[in-house]
Parts: sequence; structure tokens; C-alpha cells
Amino acid sequence: MGVRAKLAELMRYGGVGVLAAGIHALVLLCGEWLGWPLSLANLSGFLLASCWGYLAHALFTFREHTGGAPFPRRWLLIQTSLNVLVSLLLPGWLGLWARSVAGTAVMVFTPTAVNYVIWSLAARHSRARRQREAVVGLVPVRFHADDLGLHEAVNTTILKLHDAGALDSASVLVAGPAAVAAAQACAQRPQFDLALHLCLSEGPPAADPKRIPALLDGEGRLALGFGRLLLLSCLPRWWRARRRIEQQLACELTAQIQWFQRLFPGRPLRLDGHQHVHLTPLVWQQIGQLPPALQPTWIRSLREPWLWRGIPLTLWWQGCLGLGPLKWLLLRLLNSGRAVEMARRGIATNAGFCGVLFTGRMNTAVITSAERQLRVEGGLVLAHPAEGYSFEAAELQAYPLSRRFYASPWRSREAEALMRRTR
Repeated sequence: MGVRAKLAELMRYGGVGVLAAGIHALVLLCGEWLGWPLSLANLSGFLLASCWGYLAHALFTFREHTGGAPFPRRWLLIQTSLNVLVSLLLPGWLGLWARSVAGTAVMVFTPTAVNYVIWSLAARHSRARRQREAVVGLVPVRFHADDLGLHEAVNTTILKLHDAGALDSASVLVAGPAAVAAAQACAQRPQFDLALHLCLSEGPPAADPKRIPALLDGEGRLALGFGRLLLLSCLPRWWRARRRIEQQLACELTAQIQWFQRLFPGRPLRLDGHQHVHLTPLVWQQIGQLPPALQPTWIRSLREPWLWRGIPLTLWWQGCLGLGPLKWLLLRLLNSGRAVEMARRGIATNAGFCGVLFTGRMNTAVITSAERQLRVEGGLVLAHPAEGYSFEAAELQAYPLSRRFYASPWRSREAEALMRRTR
């Protein structure tokens, strides 16, 4: 950007900012004259000034700066939240100086300065994104389903969606009651990408139970859930209990990989985890120590973006109640640095991912937003579709977690949302 263009931009932003500051100062002084608390008067002035600033910037600065793009709502949320906080706290920070002319000027012009920084950064972000899209083009987003092999209803739904062009890949529970049926059906679909869905939290083991007693519960089912694996990962390496778990974990991991290779001969070994257990340090370490013949060619990453657009507030609320943001943060931390390590080891992975924040609730709005989020770098959208599943399915007694999860009406809603993409 040239000097003259930069000066013109500053004048446009400055003109809007000066008028916003005038509105802020007027309301602040009137509020003090009426006897309002200083924090309330300052916040009221900021909110009215923000209404003017938003309309004026949207009309006169931002669209011209970005070539027509609207102001992103997530940046508006950041701007408003930050300025509300500043407007409420500044009077207390300034103390007695807040009622002086200089203090009033600080309270009035600080939000204006913050707004300029945020709006200009948002404009550069939007412009850069549009330029990347123009140069790189849009990358196809791939759609993936978990739990193939769990139940005949799950198999039927996933295969129907794949045949309709709504699903690109699926992960297989090799010890699931319907795994053999899934293998037979997928033999007729060589283009359908499959991955081993490493399961450690429920279901029967793939290894001899006598060799992995520390991994099983009293009924002989796998019982290493995500939380337990995370806690075990915190134990020191020399701890006897951890070493025993590691040895038995390596045995079960090897058995599940070999089972996948027998069910799907000739298929490349792709890997992810039931409840994302493959990213826990303990499991990740065992994957890295596999012999070359059992090393996966692809492992799922969980680098999911934040602040999705177009998601109803009710769905956000449900996601928060289900601890979605906490899961998102934890998995992002566990995923940190994995892509670099996989690249060094020659293992492929997905660029982006969507399916943690709203896991189990991937409706049309979420899927549309996911495609928008991943359209530049590409990535994977995860769903768990199933139609016609019966909660009373006797063959799933060994899968209590999945049995409850698939009883939700959301499983058929996800199937409908995915099928709607093909219409």
C-alpha cells in the first residue's frame, strides 16, 4: 500500500473515529451530569459510539479496504467484548484522574484506538483470505463417518451415504459385531477409503484376553477410556504400572492392526481413534514404536478451527453443556506438533478438521459452516450417521457407550443432513 493510499485509509478511519469519540464523550458527560456511575456512563457512551462506528466503518472503510467483503462476525465479537471490558475497567484503573479532562480523553479515545486496530486487522485478514482463495482455489472437503462395523444399521447407513456421494471415507471397528459384513460390502467398493478405528474404551479385545488383563474390565471388555489413558500418560516412564500398560497396549494395538489387514487385504493402513484415543501420549508413543510392516500411512489430525459462522445459538449452548469447548481445547493441545512429526515420519494426515465442537450434532448448519471453514486448506468433516438403530440391540452389550450414543435421534439427523448435500 502506497503512502497516499495509507493516508486516505487513515483519514477514513480517523473521520469515523472522531465522530464516534464525540458521541462517546457527549454521552459520558451527560451521564455524569445526570449522576450515573462513571462506569455505566462510560459503557453507555461506548455502546452508542459503537453503533455509529459499525455502520460507518461497514459503509465507508471496511468494504473498500477489502474489496467488498463484510465485517466478519467473529471479529465483531472480539471487538465488542474487548471494548466492553475496557470501558468497564478504565474508570477504576484511572482512579481520581478519570474525572479530569485528560482522563475523559483516555476513556473516549481508547476504544476508538482499539477499534481501529481490530478493524484494520480484520480487513487485512479478510483480504488475505480472499486472495488465497483466488490463487489456490477451493479445496474439496472430505466427509468421514466413524464406527463402521458396529451394527448393521450403521453399516447400511454409511454405505448408502457413500453410494450417494455423501461420504468419502469411514473408520472401522474391527471387533465390532458387524465388522465382517462391513468388509464384505466394502470389497465391492474399492474407492471407499477406510481406516482402522482404534478402540480401547469398550467392546471385546482383538488380542488374547489373557495377555492384556490390565486393559479389561471385570466382564472382559476393553476399558481404557480417553480420560484414563490421559492420566496414565502422566505417570513417570519408570512406573511399573505404566510399563505393564504399555506392553499390553502394544499387544492390543498390533492385534487390531493385523485384524484390519486380514479384513481388508491390500488396503493401505489408515488410523484414527475411537474417542480420539490415538492422540493421547501413551497411545501415540506405541504407534510410533510399531514395526515398519504395521506403520500406518495416514493418521487423523484434529486441528479444528474456532468461532464457526452460521451456527444457531441453541446448538452452541448444547455444545457447551456437552463440554465441547473443553474437548476442543484439550484435543488441540494434544494435536499440537503432531503434523510436523508425521511429516518427518512420512505419514500423511488431513489439513483441517471439523467434528469436535459439535460432535454428535452435525446438522445442516454445522456441515455448511464446516465446508466454509475448510474450503481453502481442505480437511475432514466427521459425522456418526445411522438410521434404524435399535437401542435394545443385544449384540451391542459390550459397547455401552456407543449403545447410548447411537440411540440418540441425532444419528438419523446427521444422516439426513449428509444426504441433503447430494440434492
